[in-house]
Amino acid sequence: MTRKRGLTASAFRKRVKDTIKHYDMLHEGDRVLAAVSGGADSVCMLKVLLDLRAWLETEIIVANVDHCLRGKESEADSMFVKKMSKRLGLKFVHKKVNVRSGSGKGKSIEERSRERRYEFLKVSARRNGCNVIATGHTMDDQAETVLMRIVHGSSLAGVSGIYPVRHEGSLRIVRPLIRVGRGDILDFLQRTELKHVEDSSNLDVKFLRNSVRHEILPFLEKYNPKLKRTLANFSDTIREDLAFINRAKEKAVKRYAERETSALAVRIRDIILQPAALKKEIFKELFRKAGGNVKKLTYRHWMDMDYFLRAAEKSKSLDFPGDIRVTRRRDEIVFGKRKRRKGA
Repeated sequence: MTRKRGLTASAFRKRVKDTIKHYDMLHEGDRVLAAVSGGADSVCMLKVLLDLRAWLETEIIVANVDHCLRGKESEADSMFVKKMSKRLGLKFVHKKVNVRSGSGKGKSIEERSRERRYEFLKVSARRNGCNVIATGHTMDDQAETVLMRIVHGSSLAGVSGIYPVRHEGSLRIVRPLIRVGRGDILDFLQRTELKHVEDSSNLDVKFLRNSVRHEILPFLEKYNPKLKRTLANFSDTIREDLAFINRAKEKAVKRYAERETSALAVRIRDIILQPAALKKEIFKELFRKAGGNVKKLTYRHWMDMDYFLRAAEKSKSLDFPGDIRVTRRRDEIVFGKRKRRKGA
């Protein structure tokens, strides 16, 4: 059965343009480093950015990374991007990164690849005077990410998904295709007669994302054909709620937490009267400021902390990952590093 054709090329460009305006992604005079792997999504992103260049009044440079995971195939992909950039008259920057070697103990290949890729993109952006990095993340990527994090168990921040715009110092990282689906992207490439490469590893369902993409989402779409858009809309809503909670959290921590010599103290009544969602975020922020890694916290830790706030006796303490100890005084709790005994 042939797949139903989606948006026309002009309608597709308009949707991307609307996405850029809605999320305030790009501004007049921006210098953009476009991360292009050679796959359908990134090639499409580059093409649309070029089509909209007169409206955006931006300069574009192409960046490509070879992660050395697929040997000659990934080398050929990089060469494809290099030739395409030359044909389009665009500057091309490239780096070969062996993600199987070096630091990253305990991290997956995917995590190490992402870290090394963004490290290269940020360095390249600064070297080439770019204030924006554009990546080819799509609505499909957003839906997959949200679903994966739900499966693994995640906080509010986790299910907020991929941010359409993310700021890292003076750099702005944007995702112009975040509100368009992969089907429309493939149609656009076909209509505009643009070639792209296929990454064979994207078919390997031993990786969770590929399993979600090729097996889990198609199964669930039998019950909601618009599931990807539903999940993308859900992530947008969560980000809006989270932004409100974060502003309230920052005000509360600034107002109530007092810095001691090597710890943070806060009165119990100032936390206990807060809404549950805000209490949890205040706890995580105080934990972070005390030197803890929030990613190490589980829901069980929050349940323990909630009970500790309500029922613990004076001088009792509670230990958390990263040697963080929370101690209860008469009317306050103190977050600090646990002192290890010598030889322990």
